[in-house]
Amino acid sequence: MTMPRGGFTDVGLHTGGTPRATSWDLVQQTLLAVLQQSGVCSADQQPDAILALALAHLDLWLLSQQLQLLRPETATADMLNVCMSMLDSAARKAAALAMDGHNVSSFEAQLQIAAQRIQVATAERAVQEGNQYMLPASSSDQGPGRSGMSGTWRLPSGVVPAAAVPEALATGRHAAVANATAALGALPVTTTGSTDTGAAATAGLGHKLQQLQGLLQALNQHSGDVAAQHAISSVEEVMFGCAVAGFDNASSRLQSAADAEALMQLIALYRNMVSMYRQSTAAAATMKIEVRSREALLTWVAYCMMFELAKSQEPLVRSYNVALSWRDPQYFVLCDKTAVEATLSVSSYLYEHSSPSRHQLFSMSDSGKGTAAFAVQFVAQDSRLSGILRQHQLDMDLSVEKHDAEVQRKKQLFAQLTAEASELTSQISTLRGQLRPLEAEQADLNRQASSLSRRLWELRFAVNADKLVEKELLEPQYALVQSQKSAVDKKVSPLQSRKNTLESKLADVNRQLQAAREAPASVIQPLPKNTQNAHQWVFWLHKPTVLSSLADISLLAQQLLLPTPCSSDVQSAIQVTDMVTSIVQHYNTHQVSRYHRPVQLFTGSQGLVKPFARAGVPGPSTIGPRYVDQITSKEQGVWYPDDLLPVMTWNGACTAADNSNGFPPTFNPFAAIDTTITADSFTERLPAQHASLQWTMLQLGSRAATPLDRGNLGIARQDQKPCWMSKPGYLAFTSMRAYPLMQLRQLCIALREQHLPWGHPAVVALVKQTVYQLGDLIWTNDSSTSSSSTGSMQLLWRRHWEAEGQELHALSYELQLLAEKLADAPREHDAVLLLGQLAAYLADWHSGCKEAARQFAAMTSKAAEQLGKQLQQARAHNQDGIARQLQAKQSKARALSLLCYGAGPLDASDVAHMLQLMVLVKHGDLLLADTALADELQQLRVQCHWVMVKRLPAVLAVLQQGSGISRRHAVEGPAGLAGSPLMTAAVAAVLQWTPPELQWVQLTTAAGHAWAGFHAEGSDGHLYSLNILDGTVLLDGVPPSRLPSDILQHPVYHCCFGSSNFDVGFTATGMYKTLRAIDGCYYSFYWAAASSTSQHGSTGSGRELVILETERDTGEQLQLLDVGVDGACGAWGRELPLRLRQLHSHWLNRQHKVIVLRPKHFQQHSVSFLIRYGVSDRIGGQSPPAAASSASAEPPVQATALWCWRVPHHLTSEHWLSLLSNYAHQLQTQPMVLADSSEHLRILGKFEDAAYIHVYASDKALSAPSAGSAEAQGAHVAARSVSTNLVTVPELLFELPRFGLEFELRGGCLLSKAHSGYCLSKYQQLVGQVPPRDSAGPVCAPAGAEMEGNSGSTSSSGGSSISSAVHYTLPGFRQYLVLEPVQEGSSDAPRPADGYGSKMVLVPAGQVVQTGSSSSGGIPWAGTASVAAPKHASATLLVHKYAVHPRFGHLRASDVLPRLQLAALYAATSSLMPEPGSMMTGAQTAVQLIRQSWVNRPLSPEEVQHLETAAACAGHLAPALRLLVVELQGSASQLQHLYDLAGAGGEDSGTTSSSKSVVIKPEAAVEYRLQAMKVLPGGWPLHRKLRLSSDVEVQVMGASSTAAASSMPAWKRLGQFHAIDASVPRCPVSPAYVEECEARLRNLVTATHTRSALKRSHSWLGLKRRQPDNSKCGSGGISMPEYPLTPNKSSSTPLESMMHAELQQSWEAHHSTSTPTAIAPIAATVISSMQVNVSKKRQEIQGYLAHHISYTSQAAGAPAAAFRLLQLSSSVASASLLDLMCCAWQPHMLPELNPFLSGSACSRLHEGVLVWLQLCVLEDKLARLGQHVRAGAAAASLLVQELLVYRKWDVAQHPKWLVFEVEGQLQIRPAQYDIAEHLITHPGAIMQLNMGEGKTRVILPMLALHWAGSKKHVVRLNFLSTLLHEAYSHLHQHLSASVLGVKLLLMPFHRDVTLTPQTARAMRAAVSRCQKVGGLLLVVPEHRLSLQLKWHELRMKGDAASLAVCEELQALANMPYCDMLDESDEILHHR
Repeated sequence: MTMPRGGFTDVGLHTGGTPRATSWDLVQQTLLAVLQQSGVCSADQQPDAILALALAHLDLWLLSQQLQLLRPETATADMLNVCMSMLDSAARKAAALAMDGHNVSSFEAQLQIAAQRIQVATAERAVQEGNQYMLPASSSDQGPGRSGMSGTWRLPSGVVPAAAVPEALATGRHAAVANATAALGALPVTTTGSTDTGAAATAGLGHKLQQLQGLLQALNQHSGDVAAQHAISSVEEVMFGCAVAGFDNASSRLQSAADAEALMQLIALYRNMVSMYRQSTAAAATMKIEVRSREALLTWVAYCMMFELAKSQEPLVRSYNVALSWRDPQYFVLCDKTAVEATLSVSSYLYEHSSPSRHQLFSMSDSGKGTAAFAVQFVAQDSRLSGILRQHQLDMDLSVEKHDAEVQRKKQLFAQLTAEASELTSQISTLRGQLRPLEAEQADLNRQASSLSRRLWELRFAVNADKLVEKELLEPQYALVQSQKSAVDKKVSPLQSRKNTLESKLADVNRQLQAAREAPASVIQPLPKNTQNAHQWVFWLHKPTVLSSLADISLLAQQLLLPTPCSSDVQSAIQVTDMVTSIVQHYNTHQVSRYHRPVQLFTGSQGLVKPFARAGVPGPSTIGPRYVDQITSKEQGVWYPDDLLPVMTWNGACTAADNSNGFPPTFNPFAAIDTTITADSFTERLPAQHASLQWTMLQLGSRAATPLDRGNLGIARQDQKPCWMSKPGYLAFTSMRAYPLMQLRQLCIALREQHLPWGHPAVVALVKQTVYQLGDLIWTNDSSTSSSSTGSMQLLWRRHWEAEGQELHALSYELQLLAEKLADAPREHDAVLLLGQLAAYLADWHSGCKEAARQFAAMTSKAAEQLGKQLQQARAHNQDGIARQLQAKQSKARALSLLCYGAGPLDASDVAHMLQLMVLVKHGDLLLADTALADELQQLRVQCHWVMVKRLPAVLAVLQQGSGISRRHAVEGPAGLAGSPLMTAAVAAVLQWTPPELQWVQLTTAAGHAWAGFHAEGSDGHLYSLNILDGTVLLDGVPPSRLPSDILQHPVYHCCFGSSNFDVGFTATGMYKTLRAIDGCYYSFYWAAASSTSQHGSTGSGRELVILETERDTGEQLQLLDVGVDGACGAWGRELPLRLRQLHSHWLNRQHKVIVLRPKHFQQHSVSFLIRYGVSDRIGGQSPPAAASSASAEPPVQATALWCWRVPHHLTSEHWLSLLSNYAHQLQTQPMVLADSSEHLRILGKFEDAAYIHVYASDKALSAPSAGSAEAQGAHVAARSVSTNLVTVPELLFELPRFGLEFELRGGCLLSKAHSGYCLSKYQQLVGQVPPRDSAGPVCAPAGAEMEGNSGSTSSSGGSSISSAVHYTLPGFRQYLVLEPVQEGSSDAPRPADGYGSKMVLVPAGQVVQTGSSSSGGIPWAGTASVAAPKHASATLLVHKYAVHPRFGHLRASDVLPRLQLAALYAATSSLMPEPGSMMTGAQTAVQLIRQSWVNRPLSPEEVQHLETAAACAGHLAPALRLLVVELQGSASQLQHLYDLAGAGGEDSGTTSSSKSVVIKPEAAVEYRLQAMKVLPGGWPLHRKLRLSSDVEVQVMGASSTAAASSMPAWKRLGQFHAIDASVPRCPVSPAYVEECEARLRNLVTATHTRSALKRSHSWLGLKRRQPDNSKCGSGGISMPEYPLTPNKSSSTPLESMMHAELQQSWEAHHSTSTPTAIAPIAATVISSMQVNVSKKRQEIQGYLAHHISYTSQAAGAPAAAFRLLQLSSSVASASLLDLMCCAWQPHMLPELNPFLSGSACSRLHEGVLVWLQLCVLEDKLARLGQHVRAGAAAASLLVQELLVYRKWDVAQHPKWLVFEVEGQLQIRPAQYDIAEHLITHPGAIMQLNMGEGKTRVILPMLALHWAGSKKHVVRLNFLSTLLHEAYSHLHQHLSASVLGVKLLLMPFHRDVTLTPQTARAMRAAVSRCQKVGGLLLVVPEHRLSLQLKWHELRMKGDAASLAVCEELQALANMPYCDMLDESDEILHHR
């Protein structure tokens, strides 16, 4: 710990953090004290005022020094923060001085200059950044935004690999054997089984363990499930066999410590192998609990072996109990008799070695007491350890003696130095006595001399006689005093020198005395002093290897009972955290002390069990007294670790097997854990879809532990019955494991009643758990049940089960009956998966079960044979799909048959059948489109492998009985003695031509290790090979119907074919060719010799794999090209783009010189790209060869141009030949090119990695060869490289495939194909220049304004102009593209639109990250931001689109997610410098965007991520941001319970339910409160854009902190200022101006229908109007059609007649109304001129508002000066355009923006704001009209409609409507207002509207803004469920994500939601808050009705909780709602 000095207030210890900067406060107080007390200040000067002025000037000076470092290249976010902070500090001090009456005008001027310099540097930096990302301009560019061609391009090139021929085949027997050995995949086997004879059988257990280690190490080099299964089974065979034989048997006993170490190593290898198997996909085929149980059992067997070895080597062990409990194996789940008997043997051994009177050895259950007692006894008896202890005791005694000698030496030295110091002190005292009178005399003489000298100095120019006399008298006196003083000095000097010398010597003696008094360094002994404690230490440090291994295996065996993965509850129960000191480390560290080094050092060691102590070692300085004079005995200063008692600690076995178990770092495996948890951990998990039945699987084992109601749970829970199970079946299922002693009887009943679907996965798991789990163990002394007279261990629930008439006989009987029943029901053979394995398991106990198992095997084999006949018929008719399904069923039936041999005795016929089945299963592999069926077959194969692996010893025993099988080396060896008909028959099942007699030889290695593989040489000269583990059959080293493993494992094959295999034939040329066509194609595989021009990848042995695809119908051949291990495509394709290399397979056709790019999987033939090569080396050279012609196959030797064409999506399914011939014209126009240099590519590269951008050249760019033209001269074109063929390309297409974006370079513009009507803007950074304003002011132009004339760097000399003209946003962020509207004309060259329309910004969707600094073009940016995107080529990325508001320039998002990402971007790029467009910092903009993103639905993970990013990046700049994030997260999770139910509906699509509570960090709230409580000089509160609303403050912190914001400053309250009144004139534009303009526009449309008017208007618009031919005319001569529904007066009823009369009246009224269709010819001129005038008026009034809203006169006094100073540093808000909009309906904001405005001035400005907004609406309208005029006749109706729109309503009454118009760039139509006004004045009215009249998009927002503003009601909008999402999105975008800030609330209720009083109260609180803030509640009828029905449902329940919920729901229903019904006819329909 450190103690930094931070000033007087810095107290307490520090932890290394930054100390408080209190020194500057101390300096300030010191300066103030000096000014107050030193007399520097005059009477009229105030010290505190002078100090404040000085400090202000100091801040200004520091700021000026900092600004010397500020340049465009250094204007980073960090630098801006420093400068703005210093500016703020200086401005605040100056403002305080101004409020104290100081004249700060010069100070203000200097601060203005400083602020201007900051703005200039930032603006210049932004301009330079913008200049770096400008699209290149073409020479013909005549307007802004035009981009021409720039850069050089070329075609990609490559060296196509030469054709490869199959390598020469090796011949002869040796070659065949070598090939067979490589392809057979045989695995080594051990010779440790029970069938071994000779030396192997008599070898000890240690030799077996070494063999097993070698086997596991060898098998670890093999991949696949068979190798892992074989390794696991081999170890278990030996270990379980030892346990069954008995641990006292000689063959099961360890002999030495080396055997113990070998056993521990074997356990580690075995567990690692099991762990790897668990992590493989094959593990899904087996019961996870069984694998875990076998692992635990094997470790327990090893423990018993180790304990037996310890007993034999250390007799003391016999006096102690084992550490493990004999009852714990009851949890094991084991599937074979050997494992069960091994478990019983283990339990018996543990039972026999457990006695209540003895302690446990190496157990932590008794806190290690037994182990401690054993340690004491063992060391006392062991001579080696006793000798070590004695030697240590001698060494420790010597250390004590030497330490004491040092103490005595220092004591003597201390006494000597004490006496010497006393003598020196006496001498110094004597000298001081002598000096005292002399020093007094010396001082008196000095005073006299000083007085005389001063008087003589005064008389030096005396002319007066008296003074001359005085001078003459004083001069002798002065001389006398000087002589006396000199004499005294001579006496004092030697005495003083002597005194100083003695004092110096005394100081040295005192220092030596202090050092001598310090006690010598203490001694920390390595062992305790207490003998018994020392014995424990020595035991743990030097225990024998056997005991160390026993300790390790004890804790490991107990650990394997713990649940895995470890839950939090188990972690808490077993975790050990109080271990402090390592015994071994302490011992090894402190054997040597500074006083003594032993002659012999002993190194303590530890195994996996580590001894630790809970206490710590004291520090050396705390041991013994501090001083030697306090030491009274030898033991003082010596410390013995007697308090450090060794405690066993366990960190696991420290192997890979324990990495994923989730155990704590240190834990106690013996800790008490609830038995229910342990039992549950050994219970198999049902599949996820059946998890609701998991409770039926758990069984606690004993009757006492079983709940009494367990048997009734199934009856009580019948509502949980799944649909796939009948009611009787459900009851049978749930009662199966209800009671442990009844479960076998329940199984018999279930087999008899046949209510369970035996093939269902849940039933399979239940029955296996029932039969395999051991359950309670019992020790019985019943001699009738065991040959042992001492008793035996039995399974309680199986006791006497084999007796006649008991469960075992009943099971056998029922299984046989069931086998007979299923024999004739092939569709029910899925049950064999369970029943066959069950019968095989029971066959080890009852022979009848073996018969049942064989019946199951026979029936499935018979079914497979029948399917084989159907399969032949399907193949004969080329029915590939049916054939695959039949073959799958056949393979499944054979696998089920093989599983019936998993246990039980085997005879020769069984082994023969097993081998045949395994071979047929292996060679029945096939391709399946049905992934579920493929997965099922794969799991069955894994189970078949388990059967063969476990039965391998028995199979080998049967094969070796009379077969004469010999072993020989894989290459050399004697022939076999006799044939084995069993293996010959297995091979004949696949190879029907196999000779009847074969001489089989078992393979062995050169070292003599046997393999599970056999060779036989037939009389026909062929070599036959068989792998009996996986069924592989080879003919001459080749699988007869399968590809060899070296091809299957080759990367080229695996890339496209995966794990698929084929039926192939081996040709004479060395090719493997598929026997049947797959999707119309044959495939050939062969090895070829690698050459220099061969493909990129080879096997490393000089060979390459060649794969050919030959079409059955056309004979066209394609060769699969190798992309290489790194995916670089080698020499042939390294220049292709990354996606083309990594995401496709590449197929070469040499005849047509084409490369076809398809999806990777070989069965997907859709063509994505076509590449032609060898057609020409020059761009614009010869045409390529024809598709149908034959060309020379000579391979090119040099790089050739690659013409790569992208295939259009609609043509990808076409054949590649058809593409070349029939669709060539659609391909040849866009070949892919590479960029050598390109500005366009560099610009796009800031958005997407250039490696993933594809560039295509059009036909105008390249003289492209025709993809299908005839090859006339292509054969003789010389081949050479194209790397130098560079051209200038005029037309290009840029594709960003990961984003789905395309940009086409046409006419100088990069047109976006994904966003029609848009092109890339010339300026690709959001940096622009603002047109000059009429007057300066804080109201800035939009950030989206056009950037003009900034093509060069801007110097600081023009800073004043550039800082006011340049605007920017998101500084430091480049990863976006800017699009602008394009105007399509008649010419081919599109141009950016000059008129109405907004820009668009495209940003990648993803996580926002802050980067340290980046550089592009020489401008480094610190604190830049980027969007993290995946780097892999296959990623599909999304794009967020942001519209730039044409007027205000801010970015607008259409949804919450992109808006929150934008907030994160602003936060990541934020600094303290406000952006000129919005007048807000990035943090403040982020606050605004998050406010606009308010929702009450669960947030998606991406939205939460963006919120957290924003808070992390800018929370320190705006504390309100963090609280706002918390508020949004809280609101989003408030109604979480409504969304937790799937399908709750509403707007929650894409969101994720998260029950994680949102907690505010206390420091965030404190930081915000401190900021909000601060009052700036002059009484101004916190910046309004950094304040939270009172509603949010209450939601987040429980109380509002805005009191300071609403309080009036004292100077304003007391009237100590001059208000601005007369200087604010009325608005320069009359409010009637807008009405006049609208009237002029309406007059452009006439209502006449005369033929001349129609002719004039339509001729101007280019229209032709058909004349009406109706005979009937209405008013004004307008023709009127006849009423079409004339009633039959004779038969009509009065009601019918009345209805027809009303309809006819409506018809005539409609047709008599004049229809305005004529438009004045001068309309275009009027619109154009009016647009110019209105724009001028709008700019004029905008300048008026900008000037007067920020104007403060000098007459306003000191507060105005302070206000201006604070505005310079942005401490108080400056008005922006968006602020002015808010003032429209919040006039009280005007005094906040300028507190010096009078009431009348505010009224005039408010009137000006309303006029300005009306002009904005009018200007937008004129822009739309201009657009319609330019569109011509196509927009005639729209033009008329727009001209007739005018404002009928009062803007003063509805200012929010006006703001809604401005933000939405629309205008409310008169008809829309009429409807809204009618509904407002007539509550309950229903209005019928036609489609397209703006009901949802205009009228509903108008009504909502009107009624929600009063806050008297909860405005509830009722929508149809199909329209809710669209309505919510629109309203959220235009009401919530706007300055209006209306919150939208959703409440998607469903009856299945479980309500509590708390959740119901949350619903009411949400609606209540919605009312308070003027929000809108959006509902659908289903939600309301569900809530009402839920109330009725709860009321009928009647319990207290339900009634409490009803009360809350009733209160919710009684709230004052104002309902608006959209589509009321549907909502109110009686249905």
